[in-house]
Amino acid sequence: MLIYRTTCFINMNTTKTSKRYFLTVGLGLFTLFTFFLIIGSTEKPLILELKKANSPFTNLYKGLTTQIVDSNLIVKDSSEIKLQLEPDSTINDTNRDKGERVMLIGDSQLEGLRNPVYECCAKNHHKLVASVLWYGSSTKQWSNSDTLSYFLKKFKPTYLFIALGLNELFVRDMDSRRIYINKIISTVKKHHVRYFWIGPAAWKQDQGITALLQEINGTLFYPSHKLKLERASDHMHPSRNAAKIWFDSVAVCVTKLKTSGIDLSFKKDTILKISNSPLIIIGQEK
Repeated sequence: MLIYRTTCFINMNTTKTSKRYFLTVGLGLFTLFTFFLIIGSTEKPLILELKKANSPFTNLYKGLTTQIVDSNLIVKDSSEIKLQLEPDSTINDTNRDKGERVMLIGDSQLEGLRNPVYECCAKNHHKLVASVLWYGSSTKQWSNSDTLSYFLKKFKPTYLFIALGLNELFVRDMDSRRIYINKIISTVKKHHVRYFWIGPAAWKQDQGITALLQEINGTLFYPSHKLKLERASDHMHPSRNAAKIWFDSVAVCVTKLKTSGIDLSFKKDTILKISNSPLIIIGQEK
């Protein structure tokens, strides 16, 4: 009888211990799930910029959007990351005798444009200091954020190429677009940077954005929609070969400008590998 009662007592204790164990594990998993659910549902964007770490200098980037690429290095989304950055020793070198400091910004059109812009700049003793590719962006996003101002301060270009408008081919609110475009231009001028707007390489007739861009920018605009360009597999973006032809045409146009142009007249047919020219990729906002 004693043995039976002892066995029952042990079994009861074991059952209670098992229940407590499973309850603890369950609460832990629930807490972990809730934590990741909160992180996944946050809409606060972030910009991160990563460069090869040869310096103990550390900085902290917060607050804009998602993804940065420097050469072949990709960083996934995060809410707050400390990164070691290599200071740019040429950041204050804006002596035009040594060529222009060129920056390229825009939408997904930069995928094709970046290489020919880099090559054309390098052949003419200019430096492509950075390319900022904001996927899915329009004049609205660029004008309503401090992204443009941030990168103008960061890389201190003397000349800016803007390739925007492809995601606005079918918008009709031209009054709002006029405000956005003028705000972008105002920001550029505030930083005392000369610029040239490369019109969208439209694959279909737009609803007015190209005409508006041309009206506002005048001679500082290239009508890309007039070119007959080979398209990539998506049938929308110019192919890589077409992108080279495209920017060669832009280079001829911008070189002809007197006070607001940049000399891109050297056309030696050589292929240069991109080096020391960061590519910053900003993902679409959720």
